[in-house]
Amino acid sequence: MKFIDRTPEELDAVFLTHEHSDHIGGVGPLVRKYSIPLYATNGTIQAGKKLGSVPVFNPIRAGETVQLNGLDIEPYTTSHDAQESVAYVIRCQNRKLGHATDMGLVTNEVREILKNSHVLLLESNHDVEMLDVGPYPWALKQRIKSNLGHLSNEACGELLTAIKHENLQRVILMHLSQTNNHPDIAHITALQALGSHTPVLSLADQAQPTELIEV
Repeated sequence: MKFIDRTPEELDAVFLTHEHSDHIGGVGPLVRKYSIPLYATNGTIQAGKKLGSVPVFNPIRAGETVQLNGLDIEPYTTSHDAQESVAYVIRCQNRKLGHATDMGLVTNEVREILKNSHVLLLESNHDVEMLDVGPYPWALKQRIKSNLGHLSNEACGELLTAIKHENLQRVILMHLSQTNNHPDIAHITALQALGSHTPVLSLADQAQPTELIEV
């Protein structure tokens, strides 16, 4: 937040997708210190033991839109090995942002809810061949490739092919594995999927924030 000239005091809310430690590790101390409202499914809260006490908890459910400071935030169900995990679609005036990470399967519901997004945040977690020959234990490889795991570069490309449209302005590839993927592979796969469509394409890096993006 400091890198993009923002402070924790400016946060109006925190929304969670699921309870895995790489997603909630710092959330408890953050919302307690600054008394920030937390939005999550009941399943996420019940399974997220590392959260600790939460000062203000607002339960959410897939398909029920939350209105917050001019934003319509709609959670939708994801196929992941977590309790009641969700991703989000966010609307503001005539703009739509579609988010799809931490899911092992792209369902018809996912494709439908992401259609006509002006910005897409899409998981491009792994290259299947790199995962197969990489150092992870066999059981973890199977979990990642399962319907409850993560989207591969190829699956991300197939999703992009299905939902790209002429008003799509930007695509950001998310949740890239540092062990089982390479940014160039993810980037090329997405470019091929986009074809003649030319939104701005970028990759998120877990070690640093993206720049602030105006839509």
